[in-house]
Amino acid sequence: MSISNQVKHNIKNNFGKLNFLIGIFLLPSAFSLSLVFLLISLISSISRNKNNILNDKYNVFLLIGSFWLIICSTVHSFRNEFLIANDWDSSLSWIGLANWIPLFCCFYGFQFYLRTPNERKTFGLILILGTFPVIVSGLGQSFFNWNGPLETLGGLIIWYQRPLENITELTGLFNNPNYAGLWLNIVWPFCLAFSIRNRTNIFQVFSGFLFTLSIAITTVLTNSRSAWIGLVLGTILILGRKIIKIIPYLTLTSVFIFLTSLLPDLGKHYKRIFEVVIPNQSWVSIEQNNITRIDIWYSALQNIIKNPLFGSGAGSFPQIFLNETGFFRGHPHNLILELMISYGLPAAFLITIIISTLFLVAFLKIFSIKNENNPNMIFEKAWIISLFILLISQMVDVQYFDGRISIVFWILLGGARNIGRKI
Repeated sequence: MSISNQVKHNIKNNFGKLNFLIGIFLLPSAFSLSLVFLLISLISSISRNKNNILNDKYNVFLLIGSFWLIICSTVHSFRNEFLIANDWDSSLSWIGLANWIPLFCCFYGFQFYLRTPNERKTFGLILILGTFPVIVSGLGQSFFNWNGPLETLGGLIIWYQRPLENITELTGLFNNPNYAGLWLNIVWPFCLAFSIRNRTNIFQVFSGFLFTLSIAITTVLTNSRSAWIGLVLGTILILGRKIIKIIPYLTLTSVFIFLTSLLPDLGKHYKRIFEVVIPNQSWVSIEQNNITRIDIWYSALQNIIKNPLFGSGAGSFPQIFLNETGFFRGHPHNLILELMISYGLPAAFLITIIISTLFLVAFLKIFSIKNENNPNMIFEKAWIISLFILLISQMVDVQYFDGRISIVFWILLGGARNIGRKI
């Protein structure tokens, strides 16, 4: 390659990477603008690597999965008696493809910008910086009554700032506390990794601690039980054996709170604080109208049995469940069940196996014995832990259909593919 061609090649690479990082930075706060930058970077990447698409077996399987999803949508277009009985719009299956096929392209295209540990580390840093508006808007919503929704550019950018009865159930830029909580869970391992490794000066230590503390507080204030679990899980997995060192401090703090709570005046104050921060409904395991997740999953499985091959169509579950119970539920609270209902068992099994394999291969490499005590692996571990928390969360809820979360989902999988190739 001549020098001039090499320069052009480097300019194109840097142009695509710059657009990618800008898109990631804007993803939580300006989704529409973020899509523009990400699309430019995706086109740039795929145009230069289109001849290599079929060289990766995962891309081949995803391509097969895409064809099957299209076949299922075609079948759904011919409304059968079951679909008619449930008053379902077959066009939803075609619309639902946008949640999968374009993101398969993201999986392949964005791998180009995540090839090295340093590139993945940079992604984590940009993701953290882009989360700053989520934290500011969330804390403002809880403590300063910043209500919305706030819109600009003709509705291209919308920040959901719902009025809150107390300081909990924070949503920030998202339209649901569980969505906000999951986003913070995704960022949390990266934040801990940077806090642990970046100790070169007092400013970095202090700013890292302040930002980490802000994410933790914001996560707690979402009042999302799954987000709380993700916060604890991410902490344990990142710190590993180091968490043993902080157990004495946690124990002393707990003993101090317990003893001082026995004092009449302080005890009343503690009770008021816990009632505000952790309302009683947070501990209730029963859903509204006494419908539990078990009931929802059972209904989903019954529907899957009736339509195992092609599914009953994307977006069909809410109408089916409403007809069965008289109550509305937007999804079956499990992404695998949602995929089975929408496009049948073959599609769900294929996509689930691909995702599981990508994760497990990367996990086994990063957490192998030879890398267990390698301090340089902490950012790679943060990557896999973030992906793990995201995957686990989809077993009890379906935040995947928020575009910001699904994009990060497939970017993390793309990074895991690169990690699985070579460390």
